[in-house]
Amino acid sequence: MKALIIDTTWERAVLALVDGERVYKYIGEAGARRHSPTVLAEADRIFGEAGIAPRDLDAVGAVVGPGSFTGIRIGVATANAMAKATGAKLVEITELEALIEGKSDATALIDCKHDNYYVLRRIDGKDEYFSANISELNEDKDRAVFFEGEITDKLIASFMRKYALGEFVTEARPFYIKKSSAEA
Repeated sequence: MKALIIDTTWERAVLALVDGERVYKYIGEAGARRHSPTVLAEADRIFGEAGIAPRDLDAVGAVVGPGSFTGIRIGVATANAMAKATGAKLVEITELEALIEGKSDATALIDCKHDNYYVLRRIDGKDEYFSANISELNEDKDRAVFFEGEITDKLIASFMRKYALGEFVTEARPFYIKKSSAEA
């Protein structure tokens, strides 16, 4: 199977090209925050490194959130365009589900500033997404998994599980846990 996974939700853009057992990665610079100029150029570079063409893709993975409002939209639009242009299947992934991939009881936390967190609480395999401040998360502290930068391998594992289960979408959509500052 050949798949491209795109994550532009945070300050580092991440691309992972899976070609069978081989994985080619691009991990952007910390603090970059401007992914639109680099995401297609870096995708093209790793396609060249792998020796495959975009038309060879079986699937595209889109990390749909949570994260930066603009970053989410860049990744989702790129993944949608890539899937449509190549005929590849499309799989949505959230950063939070990747953090706790393979666990049936866990809580994933991503710092969204000002003592607030994006949260995925998974109990008995059932997922609940919300935002909360740290004092509201007392019951979750013992099983919490925090986002700490590099989770490319977990994104790949989450993508592969969803691909194997046939969890495809016709169009990836941005996933926001809370309203943007402009909306609020």
